[in-house]
Amino acid sequence: MRYLYKIFHEKNATDFQIKYNERFNFDSTSRFGLYIKPMNQPNNYELYYVPTNNMLQVVSKIHAVSDQFENIFNELPTVAQKQFINECLVEELYNTNDLEGIRSTREEIARSTREIQLNRGSNKRFESMIKSYIRLLNNDIVPPKTPYNIREIYDDITNGEIEEQELPDGNIFRSETTYILKKSGTGKVVHQGMTPESAVISASEQLLRFMNDNNEVPMMIKIAIGHYYFGYIHPFYDGNGRTSRFISSIYLSEVLGNISTLSLSRGCNKYKNKYLDSFEITNSIKSRGEMNCFIENFLEIILETLIQMNAELKEKSELLNLASRKIMEESILKDQDGFYAEVMFVLAQDYFFDSSRGLTIKELSEIFSKSEATLRKVMKELSSLSLVDQKGERPAYYCVKQSYFES
Repeated sequence: MRYLYKIFHEKNATDFQIKYNERFNFDSTSRFGLYIKPMNQPNNYELYYVPTNNMLQVVSKIHAVSDQFENIFNELPTVAQKQFINECLVEELYNTNDLEGIRSTREEIARSTREIQLNRGSNKRFESMIKSYIRLLNNDIVPPKTPYNIREIYDDITNGEIEEQELPDGNIFRSETTYILKKSGTGKVVHQGMTPESAVISASEQLLRFMNDNNEVPMMIKIAIGHYYFGYIHPFYDGNGRTSRFISSIYLSEVLGNISTLSLSRGCNKYKNKYLDSFEITNSIKSRGEMNCFIENFLEIILETLIQMNAELKEKSELLNLASRKIMEESILKDQDGFYAEVMFVLAQDYFFDSSRGLTIKELSEIFSKSEATLRKVMKELSSLSLVDQKGERPAYYCVKQSYFES
């Protein structure tokens, strides 16, 4: 089905209105009581979409790839699972920041994530956002039910990261108008957030009713619609994108599982132009509230990202299998206690599934439920055998020598 906005320039105003009326009133058309008002004109339009074979096929593929992804993940040993989740988490947080123009590095986020998980200190940059995603992965967050819940999620996600003058100044949300500029840097206003705050609250309530109570729209499609409408409402001066992607991830976790959820910001950033253009197109008078373009682009972004993550996971899994065979056949370890090979295999899991610096004695002690003194002795011996490198001190991190797997 050709998107309505593409037909806009092909017909005169009367014929285009007829085409819109026909499509809006198709027997198959789904309408859901959410309204938008495109800029610089007087009319409100109800959001709707027309189910298409392409849309349903993409949803089916998402579920198939996600299931395959989960199956491969579940076959991994425990440390590899943990480290892969951490790597995906870092990637997701980096990309959600990058989309908002927030300067951060993967190394910085990885360091903060690790220190938070080790309960080491506090006041780390992005600490609140990291903890929110960890809670999501631990199934410790439920979808918002009220506008106050949206504000609570916003506070958790953005705590300490929003300039004081950009913080919400209303009862729940912002009290003044906010404008969204085209990301190309032209300064062109492409959207104006809903105003006043009473309208923002009312629209948020309608959105949450749609997300939580509407059982007629398939959840994957509903998530796409909800993601768009949150961006349209734009309840905050700053931090809308981060909050919206996190809320969408909460709903995604219910249908795709926790790991697949970590595909959203990565995909939206990789396909940034497609992602942002979809908002602008759907906001336009040319679309008249038609959601097909946004829904299909949103779903395709998730699908393509999951396919890429699946390929990464398969490659890492294959490399780990090769490493396992090499360790088990390692002549240097034949005269050592079998525990040495077990330690090497854990370090191999960390090597292939996490881009951080290695594992500490404390972490290895917890993994094996053995004393730190025992692990220090083992690491000293493995280092003397030129199998392991030590990086840093207090704490020292241990990893398998890169040359070991390449020889």
